[in-house]
Amino acid sequence: MMSAGPDKFASVPAAIDGDALLLPAWAEALVATVPAEIAKVGNVALQTRLTDDVSLVSARVARAADLASHDFEAATTRMYDLIAQRLSSADASHPVRFWNFIPGIHATSGVMPASGEVLDRYMVFNAGRYAACRQWLGGEDAFPRLLATASGVGHDGRDLIIHALAAAEPGNAVENPRQVPAYKYSHRYGPKPPCFARATTVTLGGRQRVLVGGTASVRGEASVFVGDLRKQVGETLDNLAALLQSATGDDAAGPHLMSDLRVYYVRAEDLAALRSIVSLACPAATKEFVRADICRQDLLVEIEGVA
Repeated sequence: MMSAGPDKFASVPAAIDGDALLLPAWAEALVATVPAEIAKVGNVALQTRLTDDVSLVSARVARAADLASHDFEAATTRMYDLIAQRLSSADASHPVRFWNFIPGIHATSGVMPASGEVLDRYMVFNAGRYAACRQWLGGEDAFPRLLATASGVGHDGRDLIIHALAAAEPGNAVENPRQVPAYKYSHRYGPKPPCFARATTVTLGGRQRVLVGGTASVRGEASVFVGDLRKQVGETLDNLAALLQSATGDDAAGPHLMSDLRVYYVRAEDLAALRSIVSLACPAATKEFVRADICRQDLLVEIEGVA
């Protein structure tokens, strides 16, 4: 079913405000010279690039935003299942990082069965991801050890795209002591919680790295400093520091150790301020800024990257 072919995903990425929402440059560089294998399984398009040390599998469902809620959930589960199947035969088979690009992330998508509360598309996506991760990892008890880190942001297009980066050896999940693990969130955030670790430590390309997932102004499980960009960025940077300290055991670790950053921002008018604040906090890092919708409507910024 797999066949070698051109990198078609590079020419049809999800787009936000006219800018291609591709993988971060550091991740793309790991497989940039590897030919892509292209396949189609039902309505899921798959692209795979494999080396002995790293695998990158991308899945896409065109016009997923047009699907009914239960079909969108099923499509999410199917995409994760197909990624798991493809990685199972790769030399680098251990997932360490996911990027999820979700169309219309805040769109109303049904109601919660028990309470009647409105569900948005991110909650529906999380239900599909939860089912897949539970099957893939062998149950919820494995989540603290085996969940990979991730980001999940919204875009204005119609397609659902998931990228999975895998390594030859398992990574180690890292949590932030200032936050509730995402997979333990209450039903306030949907019938099933988001399935990801806050960070993953792993060896990639012969280097020990800390892969930092999408980090925002969340304390415990609640959004804080709603409406205040500068305070939200400050809280996000504090969370990055706590996360890196947990990952490295170094109390002096902080965002200044990041080598590559991607900053997702909601409002175009915030970009100049964000560039200034982030540059001061992380002067040595390569930085990407991408307009996107964050998973909660009260969050203005999310930062991910590598240390």
